[in-house]
Amino acid sequence: MSNGTTIPIFPCSAIDEQLNFYQALGFEITYRQAKPNLYACVRHRIAELHFFVLKKLEPANSYSICYVNVPDVDAVYNEFCGNLKKAYHKVPSKGLPRITKVNNLAEDRRFNLIDPAGNRLIIGQKHASSMPTEQEPPSRFATAFETAYQLAYAKDKPADAAKVLDLVFSKDEEATLTLQYKAFVLRADIAASMDEIELMSSFIEKVDSLSLTGAELEEVVEATARLDELKAKQPPI
Repeated sequence: MSNGTTIPIFPCSAIDEQLNFYQALGFEITYRQAKPNLYACVRHRIAELHFFVLKKLEPANSYSICYVNVPDVDAVYNEFCGNLKKAYHKVPSKGLPRITKVNNLAEDRRFNLIDPAGNRLIIGQKHASSMPTEQEPPSRFATAFETAYQLAYAKDKPADAAKVLDLVFSKDEEATLTLQYKAFVLRADIAASMDEIELMSSFIEKVDSLSLTGAELEEVVEATARLDELKAKQPPI
């Protein structure tokens, strides 16, 4: 018996807008129907997607989500970003459509792709399995960081993520330098996503005030790369 295949069928408000976006990403149109109702299909090596028109659709309030498991999430992300740059001369990171950065969560490494109709593709690569080890319960600071990270990058709720971090910052909870570093970078990134440039700069200053050893810097390589991107967004002095 062969394995089954799942094909998401997403709503959209305009077929042409939808198809143009997915073509820009690198998908190919495999089918298009005009009557008795508008319907279209696109395909990429990672997924096949179908679309139908829902005239009363409100993209900003869409709840349509699909998880796409891939063997190399960074390769897919780089391909999509490169194609979007060619098509739009930029990588859309706000509004609709948009694509988030690749981030490491407890269960996988992923990014979110939100199309013009508000449909969300969570494209992820599962972490290699390992034997569980006994660990001490995470601190309040660590728990807050993980929660905020999930809210900001997995659930695309920056305002909620900001509240979680600001609360733990106000409690003056103890944390390692590397965890503080990651948390300040995350908070700066959240501020940038909400166009709070002055607040972003203030958290960048907090990061720069930390003195990490060479070994500690190796633990925050991804956060440092994000920090460099944020510094590029700072207005000239």
